[in-house]
Amino acid sequence: MIDLKVDLTKLPAPAIIEELDFEALVTAHKQDFLQRQPGAANVLSLPSEPLVKQIEAFAYREMLLRNRVNQAARANLLAFATGTDLDHKGAFYDLARMPGEADERYRLRIQLRIAALAGNGTPEQYRLIAMSASPNVKAASISSPSAGVVSVVLWLIDVSQAQATSAAVLTALNAPNARPLGIPVLVAVAQPLALNVTATLWRDVSAPADIVTKITASFTASLSTYASLGRSVPLSWVTTQLQQPGISRVEFPVSGQPAGNTVLAADQYAVAGAIQLTDGGVA
Repeated sequence: MIDLKVDLTKLPAPAIIEELDFEALVTAHKQDFLQRQPGAANVLSLPSEPLVKQIEAFAYREMLLRNRVNQAARANLLAFATGTDLDHKGAFYDLARMPGEADERYRLRIQLRIAALAGNGTPEQYRLIAMSASPNVKAASISSPSAGVVSVVLWLIDVSQAQATSAAVLTALNAPNARPLGIPVLVAVAQPLALNVTATLWRDVSAPADIVTKITASFTASLSTYASLGRSVPLSWVTTQLQQPGISRVEFPVSGQPAGNTVLAADQYAVAGAIQLTDGGVA
């Protein structure tokens, strides 16, 4: 949704987080005990032996401790920190959580804050100011339509609050130290572009009878996750969402619904329009 160089969701698993294996811990403790008491081999082979139970209890307590170390490590990583741990990450960059702000949005603002440390005038700085001015701002795109002019387009959660939100963002952008002097800033509200889809879905023999109904429900949610400001929606993406396991064939009987490639302007975002999926039966 926001064009940042690092996508936290696509980072590899951090090496500092240890994979925990209870059985491996039990085996390691048994081997350690046998090095000290080789004659106990027969005893340790009995699952009901009290000594075995104690070793298992010790291994479980060690696993809990190691898991606590994992949690502490995660709390120090921006990609995994949540709640008050994330609040402390934000405080390090002098950026407080907004009232009622969810972790995901706050984490994104922290990323923008870090990227904006290069100085005023960066796109990240403008995005950070816009998202910090009002919790109603889902995202913002920054462009320069002409020399010396900055355009800030807001993607709003509640469009009915467009006037108040735009005013709050403009005030924040005009605050001292918010932007370079002499740079006029224009604030506009992004517009939704309805994506209409008319398709016939043919089922495999083994597919459940209600699969088309389920795909219809999931398509809107998938589009909501996929959409971002100015992001086009190719026909291949639509087809992929419809060609779920159990669907043997997808046909688009109505020309232009959807288009081969639904191109969006920088101030638009895709939303589900008329989604009409017909069950063509078993192919």
